[in-house]
Amino acid sequence: MLSAFLVALREGVEASLVVGIILVYLSRTGRGRLARFVWYGVALAAALSLGVAVALERWRISEDGFEGLMLLIASVFVITMIVWMNRVARHLKKEIEQKVEAYAERAGSAAGWGIFLFVFLMVLREGAELALILRAVELSSQGFETWIGTILGIAAAVAVGLFFFKGTLRVPLHRFFATTSVILMLVAFQLALTGIHELSEARWLPSSKVEMAILGPIVRNELFFFVFIFGAATLLILREWQAASHDKNDRGALNDA
Repeated sequence: MLSAFLVALREGVEASLVVGIILVYLSRTGRGRLARFVWYGVALAAALSLGVAVALERWRISEDGFEGLMLLIASVFVITMIVWMNRVARHLKKEIEQKVEAYAERAGSAAGWGIFLFVFLMVLREGAELALILRAVELSSQGFETWIGTILGIAAAVAVGLFFFKGTLRVPLHRFFATTSVILMLVAFQLALTGIHELSEARWLPSSKVEMAILGPIVRNELFFFVFIFGAATLLILREWQAASHDKNDRGALNDA
């Protein structure tokens, strides 16, 4: 459940921020009439992402080997997501606004449909990634708990996006992405470890009884990963809180001086 929540939150926040940045930019530049095309793109991408999730859910994997491959692929997706966001996070807002400006300058309906296509592809990528990763997470946990975590994560991400658009939330994005990146690396490790275990059980990978005796209890004990991930999240949040407090105190000391 925790892994599903974290993945859904991270993917959802990325999509929400993209949409929020576009809506704020359109409003600021007097192009609010184009906002409906943003929502058209979001709606279609969300519907197709849900379709991908349903298709993956109906696709029953009966062999341990194929389960292992899906888990390993999902772990690669998680790592790719982390690397991509860390590379573009600093310039994401500027790049999005430049692309929206290029589309908005087009004549007639081409402006709206260009923005629609841009939003659709951005949100669909996040949604399809989320569907694939969560299907793999479900293989290593209880399906009901995965869906609950997903719903809570998406709801939290929508709330973040809404408050961001309204201007009532100042999110230190670099800290948010840095913290969630470390935690998601643990999720990727869990998926990879479980995938290796499944491939070993299917005899697709060589393994000994000792290795299986070690891996088996670890991948089947969700409490271990829950405590590990929760502990890491708590330590990172406390560290960021202390850093923010020190920065605030330093600024106060400079002002007093």
